[in-house]
Amino acid sequence: DVFSMGNNIYALLTGLWVFYGQQDDEVVQKQIINGDLAFVDKRYRNRSYAEKSLVKIMEKCWVYDPDERVDIFEVVDYLRRAVKKNAKRKAHPKSK
Repeated sequence: DVFSMGNNIYALLTGLWVFYGQQDDEVVQKQIINGDLAFVDKRYRNRSYAEKSLVKIMEKCWVYDPDERVDIFEVVDYLRRAVKKNAKRKAHPKSK
């Protein structure tokens, strides 16, 4: 399921595993079932376009209802577009 992809993105982004403070898998499963999500520092939303894009797709992967959640093809498409946009931004930085 693509929910796990969100967990992998979280690990890549933060260097941590979701619910890194909790070692008991049963407790983590209950947290997820209850709709709890891993803490995402707000700085990841503002520090760079790449990080902001990863947070955005990660949260789409974490939508609780599987019928409302993105599918893997949407994730791949979103990431491809984000990579292209990020490359353009780096090639043409805003003048200061």
